Amino acid sequence: MSHWRSFVCGLALLTPWSAVARAGLTASEIMWEAQQQLSVPAESALGEMDVYRGDTPLRHYAFVLGKLWEPQTTTESVRIDFETAINSAPDSASLYPHHRYLLKRTAETPPSQWLYLPALRRVRITPYHPDDPLVQSHYLFYDLTTILDFDDYRYRLVDASEQAPVVEGEPQTAFVPYQRTVFSLERRGGTYLVTQMTYVGRGAERQARFLDFREIAPRRFRPGVVVVVGDSGRTEIRFRHWAIHTPAPQLFTPAALETRMLEVPLESTDE
Repeated sequence: MSHWRSFVCGLALLTPWSAVARAGLTASEIMWEAQQQLSVPAESALGEMDVYRGDTPLRHYAFVLGKLWEPQTTTESVRIDFETAINSAPDSASLYPHHRYLLKRTAETPPSQWLYLPALRRVRITPYHPDDPLVQSHYLFYDLTTILDFDDYRYRLVDASEQAPVVEGEPQTAFVPYQRTVFSLERRGGTYLVTQMTYVGRGAERQARFLDFREIAPRRFRPGVVVVVGDSGRTEIRFRHWAIHTPAPQLFTPAALETRMLEVPLESTDE
């Protein structure tokens, strides 16, 4: 996969975008464009997550998301600091423990995963199960490593529309928890955005919709809302703020998971 990516990258440098568009993009080239607009050295987001069983609210979380991408080693690090309300009692710091997760994935290998347990005040390495739900939501741990997940599929075009193509992905990496995934995309700002993903698994189907995109840096678009719908209900994620910034790899270590909290810069900086 890395040889193919290098070839496409070189082709993109030699060929004007307009010429490529006139020739028509393959499914793999469309997905490469979508992957590249996500591939920034470091970014953070501030958001909230609401989990529903049917139409009944089940849980609310506030969170800070941090991502680190190292193309030299093909390593993607994802960290999420959750602030979780235990019950509906009046606000109290003791009622809002901070659960923190850290995943590191290199190339096509499964991620290593750590969890900070506030009750024990310690970090534990935990087994990675790609089909485990993230904090009782409809979002899976596999879905967190969005950049490298693109390399897990063999693609074919379902709808070759230039403005709104549809691509089907067949997994070619063993730990992908889906039998196939269908991607709906939109062409915007000279690149492609994934606007919907339909995951077909073992007897179950989920759908994720990515809405309210904002251009947080030139040709870098991020959703304001993500809605994941499954058989038992849905999960709504609202991103209040995104920022691209200088990498801080010292925050993406097990030691920092215990001792330091993530922060989101007010504005994006140059990549």
